[in-house]
Amino acid sequence: MQQVVGVIAEYNPFHNGHLYHLKETQKTGLPVIAVMSGTIMQCGEPSFWNKWLRARIATMNGIDLILELPAAFSLRSAEFFAQGSVAILQATGCVKYLACGTENPDYDFQALARITISSDFKRQLQLNLRTGLTYAAAYSSAIEQLSDKKIYLNMPNDILTLEYCKALENTSISPIFIQRQQAKYNEANICGPIASATAIRAAFREQRIIKIPTVVPSIVWQELSKYHEAAAGYNEQLLWQLIKYRLAMLSSAEIANSCQCSEGLENLIKDAASCSSLSEALQCCTKKRYPAARIRRLFLQLLLQKSRRYFDQKAPAYFRVLAFSSTGRQILKDIKTQNELPIITKLGNNPYSMQSASFKEQLELDIDSSNLAALLRIPPQTYGSDFLISPYYYDTSAS
Repeated sequence: MQQVVGVIAEYNPFHNGHLYHLKETQKTGLPVIAVMSGTIMQCGEPSFWNKWLRARIATMNGIDLILELPAAFSLRSAEFFAQGSVAILQATGCVKYLACGTENPDYDFQALARITISSDFKRQLQLNLRTGLTYAAAYSSAIEQLSDKKIYLNMPNDILTLEYCKALENTSISPIFIQRQQAKYNEANICGPIASATAIRAAFREQRIIKIPTVVPSIVWQELSKYHEAAAGYNEQLLWQLIKYRLAMLSSAEIANSCQCSEGLENLIKDAASCSSLSEALQCCTKKRYPAARIRRLFLQLLLQKSRRYFDQKAPAYFRVLAFSSTGRQILKDIKTQNELPIITKLGNNPYSMQSASFKEQLELDIDSSNLAALLRIPPQTYGSDFLISPYYYDTSAS
């Protein structure tokens, strides 16, 4: 079986920073598989573009195979986002390395990961939380207190890299670390040739488009040029109206049974039903221990109207193919020989036949996520894209 290198991404949208990371990854000389969030992003927002377009663009820029990270993992904390993504890569049986983009590639993330799974770390984390620190600050501080070096894990990509290394324990995959370039994660402005996806989305939404062509590959700009005013992205006002209605219909106990609440957070979320906007609701719910991204994720979990067990999945139940190149097609053939997970290319009339309960629940959640996002697009898009759209094939032999 041919060995490959894996990446974990959202490509929301694909930009020059992603292209740099991919070029550095390709220096391994191996084909590249990406596990990509589907419709719902880990920050708790619908994607800027649908998963099919994002996968097609990534493949045209050099990714050989795009596999979807189910919403059951993309709509959870960094720990489970990483666990789900790494589990997919490991199950392929062909991934040798995971290429991690990080602010501090000189950190020994594997050693730090081993610290975080120790009983001493868990005790120190609880002590730090009792002092009133945010979870992220308490987590970072506990690592620093138990390591022999000054460690500042205050950047999302460093935190994700640490979670990847934790998930890689007891797998056959080794991490490689790539220095992030220029723009910081969530940087709000476009300055120079590399900008964050946050800055690009904001510039497009606010019609500050003059700099966008300088920070994205040409194919991305070609696609963006087809849209006007927020036609990419989603309708935040409509999203809030749907969330508000859902909150009004549920009791605190029902909220707790429908999403991953803890420590009485369901009461705070229930109170948000009286807010007049999503930003006000986030401000209402965001306390020291509750970052906005977590609240957004819980709101969307509630909006998808499933029981909590849908978001307590232990491991991915299938490979969902979104796009592939000529090389990727051969990799898929190799993956089939491993036969660890079923491979979904296109859904039939009865996609759940002869499948496990976890397969059914994860796929239901993916389909519902796609349909919700279709409703929120401007203008709304067609329901049922998971049944109507086939994976994109990029024939590199013809280019």
